This record gives sequence, C-alpha cells and structure tokens, in this order.
Amino acid sequence: LCTFGWCDGKYRKTRKKTEGLAMLIKFIKLTSRLHPVTMVTRHLTSSPLTSDDLWLSSSYKFFLPTPTRWMDNDLFGHVNNTTYYSYFDSVINRYLIHHCHINYDIIRGFMVQTQCEYRRPLQYPDVPVVGLFVKRIGSSSVTYNVGLFPSEVFKNVSRETDVIQVMSEGVFASELNRTDDTEDISALAIGSCVHVFVDTQTNKPTPLPDNLKAGLQKILGSVESRL
Repeated sequence: LCTFGWCDGKYRKTRKKTEGLAMLIKFIKLTSRLHPVTMVTRHLTSSPLTSDDLWLSSSYKFFLPTPTRWMDNDLFGHVNNTTYYSYFDSVINRYLIHHCHINYDIIRGFMVQTQCEYRRPLQYPDVPVVGLFVKRIGSSSVTYNVGLFPSEVFKNVSRETDVIQVMSEGVFASELNRTDDTEDISALAIGSCVHVFVDTQTNKPTPLPDNLKAGLQKILGSVESRL
C-alpha cells in the first residue's frame, strides 16, 4: 500500500491535496499517542498550577537556601528559566539524603515530570529559598510541589541557628518561629516534580522503602494542585 503516494520510486498524485493533508494529520496524532515524550509534554502544558495557596510560604513544609551563581545569569541579566529546575532538583535530593536517608546504591529517583510558573525574576547574587512539600506518595512515585521564595522567608529564624547546617540540610517550617501575625511571603516561582523510584540494578520501578516513606510523610502537604 502506498500511504503517501510513493510507489516504486515514482510519485503518484493523490486525488485531492486535502486527502493527503488529512492522512498526515492522522499520522501525527497516531505517533503523538505512541511517543512517551510527546505524551508527557502534552500533559504538562495542559495542566498549569493555579491554586493561589501554592504561591504562599505558609503552604510549604521544608525550606533550603539556594544561592544563585554567576553562571546562572543569561544575556538578559537574570537567572535563566531553565536554571530553576536545577534548584528544585537539588533541594529535593538534599531532602532525600539528609531526611529520608536514601541509599542511592539500592534505589534512585528518575524525574519523569517537571513544571514551573514564573512571576518575578531572580538575578545573581540573590539567595532565594526553595520551599518544598510532598503532594502525593504512591507505591513507587512521589509528587512534589516546590516554590522559590525571597530570603525574607528566613527573617524569623533564630540567630543562633547553625548557618552551615541550614545551608546543607535546610529547615522545617516548624523551625521558622511563625506566629499568627507572621506575614506570608509570596513566591517568585512555583513548580511541581514527579519522581519514579527504581531499583538501581534493574532500572525498574520499585516500592518505596519504609525510611523513604517516613521521611516524605514529614512534609506531606494539604494544598491541592491541578497537575
């Protein structure tokens, strides 16, 4: 069968140009269903985060300062949008290492979905604070919500706090000394990420170990997003 009009190396005109166009559109739709990357992209662009609560610092359970680097600035003089994902990824993995005691020799997380919305720019040498909470814990997957905040989030942290420890391990929301009068800080950007955890030897999905689930449950949030 000559699908697009080529037979034995010779071009055969279709009866109508519209028929050929219709076949091409049908072919594109078919391949988009089969290709996993296209499927993920289509899903992410059709499900933006819209909950206003996701922009508020009080919605997040864990915070880690993430200094910008000189190389993060682009030609427009601000941190390039793609760099935000590296901040999110680093904070999530620091949490897994320090508070879930993950053993990467046995299990590792593959990032299968990411999304970010931007409101205000960053630029070097800003030191933003990344907020984190867990939206969903599955059998082998975890959905995180992340928010990038100005450093004012830490204005109520005790001066006696070990700066090195905060920079390395972050702080839980309970350590921020919030009161009923504490003003909510608005995020510069918010995002979401999905990890699928796999066995290191087989690269196949594996159930979350108890230590990982216990650590993730400490920052399980209640804010709903549409992702």
